[in-house]
Amino acid sequence: MRQPRTQEREWTRGLHVFYYQLSPRKRMALGQVPLAASIALVVPVAALSHPGMAADPLFRLGVLLQACLLALAAALPWERLPPGLALAIPLLDFVPIGLVRVAGLGTSMQLGVLTAIPVVWLAWSGLHPRFCLSMTFLGPLLTVWIPLAAAGNHEPGAYADVLVLPAMMLATGAVVHMLAVSSADQQRSLREARDRLQRTLEGSAREKRLLDAVLETVPVGVQAVDAAGRTSMANRQQYLNKTLAGRVPGADQDWPGIFDAAGHPLPPEQQPVMRAVRGESFSDYIIRLGEGAAQRMFSTSARPIGAPGAADGAVLAFTDVTALIQAIASKDDFLANVSHELRTPLTSVLGYIDLLRSAPGLPQNVRDGLTVVRRNAERLHRLVTDLLTAASGGIDARPAPCDLAEIVRLALASAAPAAEAAGISLHDATIDRPLPVVVDAERVAQLLDNLISNAIKYTLLGGSVTVRAARTRGGAEITVSDTGIGMSEEEAASVFDRFYRAEAARAARVPGVGLGLAIAKAIVEAHRGSIECVSRLAAGTTFTVFLPDPAPEAGQRRNEEAFAPAGQAAEREEDHHG
Repeated sequence: MRQPRTQEREWTRGLHVFYYQLSPRKRMALGQVPLAASIALVVPVAALSHPGMAADPLFRLGVLLQACLLALAAALPWERLPPGLALAIPLLDFVPIGLVRVAGLGTSMQLGVLTAIPVVWLAWSGLHPRFCLSMTFLGPLLTVWIPLAAAGNHEPGAYADVLVLPAMMLATGAVVHMLAVSSADQQRSLREARDRLQRTLEGSAREKRLLDAVLETVPVGVQAVDAAGRTSMANRQQYLNKTLAGRVPGADQDWPGIFDAAGHPLPPEQQPVMRAVRGESFSDYIIRLGEGAAQRMFSTSARPIGAPGAADGAVLAFTDVTALIQAIASKDDFLANVSHELRTPLTSVLGYIDLLRSAPGLPQNVRDGLTVVRRNAERLHRLVTDLLTAASGGIDARPAPCDLAEIVRLALASAAPAAEAAGISLHDATIDRPLPVVVDAERVAQLLDNLISNAIKYTLLGGSVTVRAARTRGGAEITVSDTGIGMSEEEAASVFDRFYRAEAARAARVPGVGLGLAIAKAIVEAHRGSIECVSRLAAGTTFTVFLPDPAPEAGQRRNEEAFAPAGQAAEREEDHHG
């Protein structure tokens, strides 16, 4: 049953489209055809069954008028005439219908029913609704009353008897008018819905073209995957990246030529697409794609689509950072080579300065001058050492049992001359003495030297620097606090970046290249610890270092090995005095 109904609806829709594709002149002629065909059918029936009716002049006149109205409907240029003029045709149709009905009185033919055709036309037209509805009653009424009046019949009952036909036509016209209004509303709603849909489709098409243009313009590989890991969208750059990685066709998650930052093959579960499918959100995940000379390095990031925990896929971005990493490596190589070449002659300069200073009979002014030269040479030596450390790409820590309290004391003693020259007081707030830990004593001493010297440089005359070391759960904690110029929250977040210097430090022309804190962080990370900076402008800065206890086997060795802070103290003093 469904298929025939569907075919019927398709046929009706096709007929409707065909009708409204016709010109106004053809539609008017087509609207007049049903009445003309009905009257044309009456002619042979009347000739056979009612010869007297066919010979009646009124009948012939009605047939002729109907033919003229059909020709008029087909001949007039309705597209250039006012729309309301089209109502003239159905109104004039009542005249031939009345003539034919009068000629057929006394026969068995119910010709008054023909008025239903112009009534339907008027009611469906949608033009001047009140006038048309009134004519659906008055038109049929005149077709039955005028013949009575022409025959000289003045009986009220005769006029009342014929009111049934006009009343029926009025009811028919009202129903047709309501159907027409409803149909017009539906058509209007459909047009509005179609227009909205068209605008939506056009807007979507414009957005898609814009998105495609953006994706193809940016030099970044962009890929969207669904919850199953299948690619739903990717730009051309990402397809090139996939080709570089030797992706297996049809397997979006299998990239054979993908490696980690160190160049080792990356397991499938650690590859960016698989991590994104699992709902992970990450940034700056460095990978390598391809092999040999064609290999490139990419910084990848991913964000899930939808709410956390109910993600419907993810979007990934692959940014080629090969040139950037190569530039960083070249810079580090340059720093390492230059630092190494500078360090050797500086060591020789410091040695010969010491020899000159130890010479007997040296005038005091020369001795003072050599002291200034040594101080600046030592400063240059520290700078070169920092550059070489920063360029090395990492710091090795060799933990061994030592006394953290003694390391703090020696670091403060080493910084005392600089603090005294700057008018700054140093305070040791360490609670536990001794404070046994297993760390790289030399590296931790370097860490404290950097933090304390940094605090002294950024503290004004009369200020103070306090160092505190104590045991805490799972390790040891060191804090270095000053009452210096401080930093903003944004500057404190970048203070551990290499070569970064706060705005206040540049404005105060405090010497430095921004490597001390970067090296301090590297030393802490080499011990698998953490370092934090809390600072406020004009309120000072506090650095907090946490050094965790070593692995269990190292902890056992710590208890077994001899603990000799005095010897370490002597070594530290010797190191600081060259």
